[in-house]
Amino acid sequence: MTETQHSNGEPDNAQRSDAAPVTNGAASISPLLGAQEDRRTPPPEQGSPAWSALLANKRRLLGVSLLIVLIGASTAFIGALVWPPVYAARAQILFEISEEKSTGFLREDRSLTTQLVLLRSRQVLGPVAAQERIPVEELEKTVTMSLLDSSEVLQVEARAGAPDVALRRTREIVDRYRDVARTNSESGVDGYVRGQLADVRAQLVEASAQVSRERAVPGSPSLAAAEALVQGLQQRDQQLQSQLDQLSMAELARSEPKVVVPAYWVTDPVSPRPMFATAAGALTGLLVAAVTAVLLVRRWSTR
Repeated sequence: MTETQHSNGEPDNAQRSDAAPVTNGAASISPLLGAQEDRRTPPPEQGSPAWSALLANKRRLLGVSLLIVLIGASTAFIGALVWPPVYAARAQILFEISEEKSTGFLREDRSLTTQLVLLRSRQVLGPVAAQERIPVEELEKTVTMSLLDSSEVLQVEARAGAPDVALRRTREIVDRYRDVARTNSESGVDGYVRGQLADVRAQLVEASAQVSRERAVPGSPSLAAAEALVQGLQQRDQQLQSQLDQLSMAELARSEPKVVVPAYWVTDPVSPRPMFATAAGALTGLLVAAVTAVLLVRRWSTR
């Protein structure tokens, strides 16, 4: 009994003796873990390596950034001075919408937009390009059409390397546009009425001659019919002449492009602009300087 209890008690003592060191070991490991975590996390007052590198080399970064900005601005300024100048000529055309055509803002906007499309069309620019002996695609790149301040005034601008060339092209475009607009505005009804009127008058001459011949024959049975035909043709002639007069009045009231400002050339070149180019170059240099600064800070922080 005593040996059995002793043998049974030894495992209990062994377990107790083994359990104590485990507990003590866990207790001794926790301070080490806390120390490692303290070493991993830098104190807030020390800052990141990138920030430290930025503070240590802020003068160098400022100098490099200023140098890049100055190089960009000076390069753009010199390029603007060396680049060949481009001159522009402008003209303004009034396309007045008559009261008969105007039925609201949408109708006016559509009419003016149609005129802008007509100005840019090959129907207008094609003959001008052929006269200038240049491809029409090249002419399209140097011509701008716009509507001034939501008005009924269309502005045409042509650009070229010489002021006289830009002025000549602007005049040619305006003249060609007016010819095309005038041709497109002519009504086909007018020509039809004129043709009908000419035919009726020719028939009236023949019918009048027939009446004269029938009257020369005493008791002619065809005289009454010939006179009735003449009366009918005379009435038709009056109707057609009245329609033609109405169409002529409508043609006078129809909107037609009018040149309110003849073609003139702008005194100063439209491009290049040295001040604008300098500002653009400085802005580009500033962006490059920012990227360069970020790359330098990353490089210094990894040393």
